[in-house]
Amino acid sequence: MTNKLLLSGGCLRPNGFELGEGKYYQSARLVELDIKTKVCRIVIQQDEGGEHYPEEHPNLQFTNGCIVNKMLWLPTDTEIHLYRLSDFKLTNVISHPCFHNIHSVNLIKGELVVTSTGLDNVVFCDPETGKIKRIVNTEGKEPWHRFDPNIDYRKYHSTRPHDSHPNFVFELDDQVWVTRCTQEDAVNLSLVTDRIDINLGNDKGVHDGLWWNDKLVFTQVDGVLLLCDPVKREMIEIIDPFHNVTNRPMGWCRGLYIEDDMFYIGFSKLRKTSMKSRLKFLSQRNFKYASGNNALVVKVDMRSRKVVDTFETPDGMLDAIYGILPYDGLING
Repeated sequence: MTNKLLLSGGCLRPNGFELGEGKYYQSARLVELDIKTKVCRIVIQQDEGGEHYPEEHPNLQFTNGCIVNKMLWLPTDTEIHLYRLSDFKLTNVISHPCFHNIHSVNLIKGELVVTSTGLDNVVFCDPETGKIKRIVNTEGKEPWHRFDPNIDYRKYHSTRPHDSHPNFVFELDDQVWVTRCTQEDAVNLSLVTDRIDINLGNDKGVHDGLWWNDKLVFTQVDGVLLLCDPVKREMIEIIDPFHNVTNRPMGWCRGLYIEDDMFYIGFSKLRKTSMKSRLKFLSQRNFKYASGNNALVVKVDMRSRKVVDTFETPDGMLDAIYGILPYDGLING
């Protein structure tokens, strides 16, 4: 059993919303959460940009990574960092001009698969050399149909509006799939007409895409879980852990870790946003789980479909959660 989790995310810039899109976060954070003691500690922190970021107000956040062979692949907005998990030593950095607003990275079939959300593309790289092998547009279009391949988009704060806003890659039927927040679905990158419709008609977006037994699980921003049949390519169950509770967390749900029948679901601190329609659920008699509206993890027992525990991050430690990964803190080598 996993005793500790790693929460990847960032801390908000006090005037980030006023500065505009792509300037919200001032510090990337990776936080270790001890499930037994509920103690949190920062294990990696990045407070400065660099040559792969805008010169002023870089958006600094760690997004959704993966752990393979005791190594942690962890994205920022414009870079992929490789850390040795035993001591969190940075061993490599991969970055390309087509990396913008990266939301996730995964190692699939020996390829590093990167969601360049700001360009609506998925970039396939060689994990050893970091070189780009191919770029795939998430609408099945030519990758550069509306962007210029000669521009370094790492220097741009925002490319919104996004046509598809891809955010999470996973494997299904020996193919690479990606969730698309704009279309509220998941598609096969080899044939985007091969898709799973996850649209409830409520403009709440979809994230994640993790296997639970023989089903796929996606999250909505309000904390509702969408259970899908990967064979029939359809949604089969809508699970709301808060359906019999008058209140739900005040925050944007994103980030999921599954261990047996226990789901650990991330909720980011609520921030100002121009996407008002996706926050309508906040009128449903929300409350703060503890002393403040901080980022938190909610533990759900899927056998009973009920919340069994919550874990809140301390004030100032973490505002946004993008990903949740297992970590026992005792890894050697």
